[in-house]
Amino acid sequence: MKLIQIPAGDGFSLPALHVPSASGRGRPLVLIQEIFGINDAMEQAAQAWAQEGFEVLCPDLFARQQPGVRLDPRVPEQFQQGISLMQGMDFGRAIQDLDAARQWFETQGRGDKVGALGYCLGGRLAVMMALSTPIAAAVSYYGVGLEDLLPAQRVDAAPCLLHIAELDGFVPPAARETILQRAALQDRMPAHVYTGCDHAFARPGGEHFDAEAAALARTRTLAFLAA
Repeated sequence: MKLIQIPAGDGFSLPALHVPSASGRGRPLVLIQEIFGINDAMEQAAQAWAQEGFEVLCPDLFARQQPGVRLDPRVPEQFQQGISLMQGMDFGRAIQDLDAARQWFETQGRGDKVGALGYCLGGRLAVMMALSTPIAAAVSYYGVGLEDLLPAQRVDAAPCLLHIAELDGFVPPAARETILQRAALQDRMPAHVYTGCDHAFARPGGEHFDAEAAALARTRTLAFLAA
C-alpha cells in the first residue's frame, strides 16, 4: 500500500493510494473516498477490497484544494472541514480525475474492464462515473444527492449498483423513493434498501456500522462486479 502519482488530463499530478491485489494480478477498481479524505477508514476499505481480489487505486480528490487530508468524522471540527472541502470541490474536475485513474489502469495493461466503488460523496461520484465515463461498472454505497442526479428517463449508462440505508439522514424518505423510481427506469441499476440501517453502515468502527448489512452489501457487490 503506497501513494503513487497519476497524470491528470490538465497536467496535474494526482496522488492516489495504490493497493495491489492480495491474489496477484487483481481486477482493477477505482475506490472513491468519503468527505474525510484518504483516512484510516479508506485505507482499511482499500485493503479489504484488495483482499477480495481487486487491485485498488484511490485518488486523493481533495489534493487540488489541500493534499493529504485525513479527517476523523467523530471530531465535529473535522466533520465540518470535510463538508467545506466537499462544497469547494469542482465535481466535473473530480470526475475527470477519477477517469484519469481508470485510464491509468489501461495504460498499465490492466485492460478496459475497470470498476468503480464509492462511499457517501464517493457513492455520488460513482453514479456520475456510470452516467458519463467509460467505466465498466460502478457501485454506490449510500450515495448522497442521487435524487437530483439520476435521470428521469432511461439513458445509456454503465451498470451501477446502489446500496441505500433506510434511515439515512442525508436521504429522507421522499428522496429515497425518487432514487428507487429513477433507478428502476434504467436497464442495469439494481438498488437495495438496508432496513434499519443509517448512513455509513459499512464503515467498520463507525457510529452506524452494521456488520450484517455490510456483509450482505459486500456479497452483493462482489457478485455484481463479477458479472
